[in-house]
Amino acid sequence: MTMSSKELIESLRRSGDEKIRLLRQEAEREAEAFRTEATRKIVELRRQYEARLDAATGEETVHALAEAGNKARAIRLSAEQLLSERLLAISRTLLQQVRNDGYPAVFEKMAIELPSLAWNLVRVHPADVGLARKYFPEAEIIPVENFTGGMDVTIRDGTIRVINTLEKRLERAWNELLPLMVKDVYREVGDGTSPESR
Repeated sequence: MTMSSKELIESLRRSGDEKIRLLRQEAEREAEAFRTEATRKIVELRRQYEARLDAATGEETVHALAEAGNKARAIRLSAEQLLSERLLAISRTLLQQVRNDGYPAVFEKMAIELPSLAWNLVRVHPADVGLARKYFPEAEIIPVENFTGGMDVTIRDGTIRVINTLEKRLERAWNELLPLMVKDVYREVGDGTSPESR
């Protein structure tokens, strides 16, 4: 039995249609698989970039906070240094009040504290020359303007010298006085930035 050309053409067309349909289905499956894989890759890339962005943002935040903290500490240290300098200047000016409030007794106490040596040279404030002659009758008394009170004494050969002035006492006590004064200043200001709140 021979197939007519019409039947042959019809058979080829059906066979071609079937192959085209199968190719289309295969192409759609491949396209869908490609879309699914592309979507998965896009989601994964987004996740990776978001993680990197979060990490970079976190690092930048940590860096910015550290830098801000360092700047705040530097400003606070600078302000406390300035405060310290101002408190020292004020304290030095207040030494004059010691001269106004029972100073002869203060001078006597400071003179008695000295070791019992033959002090030959005694430097004192000009207003203390009379007091110095009373406590150091054998010494040469030299008036000096650059300290408020007390005395600077030396033995003849210069091997022993004791500076027992109000300024020197303030200098020696300053490391103990300063924290107490700063604490009082912060308490007076009351802004919550006292050393105890840090």
